[in-house]
Amino acid sequence: MTKRLIFLLFLFLPRLVCACMLPNQGEEYDSLINLEKLESENSYRISIPRVIENSSGWPTVTLIYTSHDIDKDCKEEILSDGTQLLCLPQEENREELTLNSTWKKAIDWLSNNNLYEGEIQIMEQENYSVEISVMWETELCLTFGRKAIAE
Repeated sequence: MTKRLIFLLFLFLPRLVCACMLPNQGEEYDSLINLEKLESENSYRISIPRVIENSSGWPTVTLIYTSHDIDKDCKEEILSDGTQLLCLPQEENREELTLNSTWKKAIDWLSNNNLYEGEIQIMEQENYSVEISVMWETELCLTFGRKAIAE
């Protein structure tokens, strides 16, 4: 029994070593998000790659509204043990978006369309920033891209 356990450990160890600890993110993924301002007010066309790095082909697109107001009693500081205290916005609202219908997704998948695209409408709010976040689920890691719409 012990020999089988050791064999299984050696069999799966390379996969465990290759697993990532942090998601993939940064400018190279942010640049994959294309936003085009449309003529109608607060309307945008978004276009992103459907598949990156062996992802499932169904990226998750989220619209994020973040308030500029920070808790009045909060102070950003570094504690004696090296821990950094950050002040977070008072409010953040997230809305997961579906860029096209199930029928359109099926057609795109069958026709091997490499882009996931559609139109979005945002609500501009005073003292809020608006951004798009895209998450691709890959075999080993999550991959994120972000793009600001209104600051």
